Amino acid sequence: MSRASTSFSLVITVQNFLTPLAVPFDTPPHGFGSRAIAVIPVGTTVATFGGTALTHSSFAEYDAERRSRSIQVDSNLIFLGPPTREPGDSINHSCEPNCGMRNATSIVAMRDIAIGEELTFDYAMSDASSYDEFDCNCGTALCRGRVKADDWRLDTLRHRYTGFFSPYIQRKIDAERHRSLLNKKDVEEMIATYDTRPMLALRQALRKCFGMPHATWETLIELVVQQPNEISHLLSLNTSALDDLLKTLIETRGSGL
Repeated sequence: MSRASTSFSLVITVQNFLTPLAVPFDTPPHGFGSRAIAVIPVGTTVATFGGTALTHSSFAEYDAERRSRSIQVDSNLIFLGPPTREPGDSINHSCEPNCGMRNATSIVAMRDIAIGEELTFDYAMSDASSYDEFDCNCGTALCRGRVKADDWRLDTLRHRYTGFFSPYIQRKIDAERHRSLLNKKDVEEMIATYDTRPMLALRQALRKCFGMPHATWETLIELVVQQPNEISHLLSLNTSALDDLLKTLIETRGSGL
């Protein structure tokens, strides 16, 4: 008996949520925010973000306003906000926030939030891509002046937000602590394996370079190259692309990628 194969495109859509203890409001020049209408106890889930799951290349096709209502959940996976703004979209950035990430898509009150307070979280807790970099005017004493994709690397934020980073950012923080340069033995083992098992050889080397001992080939490729065509060539195990990556790893031994 033969089994018919079916090809289809999967689109995952999740709606946003805002706690009934808060309401959206206009916040010029930000646009929109959310304000507590009742005391919100520490630990309360105040919002859950959703949308359409997209890769970077697909995400870039949408307009800036909609992209600003998005959240990154992995190195090449972003939840694009819904076509029209929902209450859960209206949580602004602050460099001195009262909320933090509970998981990949939900934020929680880090302390008791009083009636009338705006709900905020620091975008460094969840995002590490340049699609939403901007000059910050949160007005707090800890304002960084500009929100950047690599703010999660700041030691002050890592200490201040312990336990409130998304799983994606926490994985990046853990990887930075464990990443290591290739040594002579690593390069020799990589070369010895490359002729018969090129992907295995390169994956093992990249795992050490990025401090991610269990990362998939796909995840590592997204970290080492940025252009969609380069990613495609490596994912398809194009011989020339693999040879170029091997050469780069050999040449950068002892000095990082």
